[in-house]
Amino acid sequence: MMRNIETRAIEVPGGTLFTANCGERTKPAVVMIHSGLGHAQMWYPLMRAVGDEVFCIAYDCRCCGRSTTTLDGVFSDTADLADVLDGHGLESAVLLAASRGGRIAIDFALAHPERVDGLFLAAPDISGFDAPVADHERPLMETVEAAEDAWSVEEIIAGELRLFVDGPTRGPSDSREALYAEVTEMLRLNYTQQEDTPKFLDVVPAAGRLAELRGPIRVLVGDADTTGMQAMAAAIDTACEQATLLRVPDAAHMLPMEHPALFEDEFRSWARTVTASKAPDNG
Repeated sequence: MMRNIETRAIEVPGGTLFTANCGERTKPAVVMIHSGLGHAQMWYPLMRAVGDEVFCIAYDCRCCGRSTTTLDGVFSDTADLADVLDGHGLESAVLLAASRGGRIAIDFALAHPERVDGLFLAAPDISGFDAPVADHERPLMETVEAAEDAWSVEEIIAGELRLFVDGPTRGPSDSREALYAEVTEMLRLNYTQQEDTPKFLDVVPAAGRLAELRGPIRVLVGDADTTGMQAMAAAIDTACEQATLLRVPDAAHMLPMEHPALFEDEFRSWARTVTASKAPDNG
């Protein structure tokens, strides 16, 4: 069954957030937060797939995709996420997030634990975490940084595809041509509004507070992702007794898009246990 995706914009201070939803509103709610290499569209196949079991919401973070901002100062990613929940009439939801979206989800869960029913994280970033960098990764990162300094968008994208879509331990592959194209399209749209953007508001770093996270947590990370991303996934697994970690073979940073069937299966299985644990006991 091909489920429809409905879209609308939510007004926020100094801008608008593009949002998309799929599924029945009576189902448990899941808010999906994209990585820095994408926008809400990266979640559309998953939304259509799991919309039979959950009510899915995805949104473009400020300065990404089709969201807009008129701010000259700073903005708060966590406040924007709260506005997405409020805009859809939700007191709480599961947060499903990737990379930069994982940082937002973790920061939000620490600030508003009552609004988070669980965290399902793919290669999550962690605010304040001193991520290690392996020697073989430095040239790839320096290439991206040089392109950013020159603001050469096509060179930035090429460097990010090599570092994050291929991964530092894998070479380019014709098998990933469709993935390259999808990520490139999203990045080009993001970069149309990212040359001169407001800064996001600093939060109390999550790196030293991971043990404060509550509720069920599932973390996935690709075994071909960067050393830093693998270290952050392991840090959550170590700090949080309720967390479980899956290292996905032959996957780099965009593993939800690289291995969509596996990602869907893992999420469905985990979400069912979360839903069951929240069900009222009528016995």
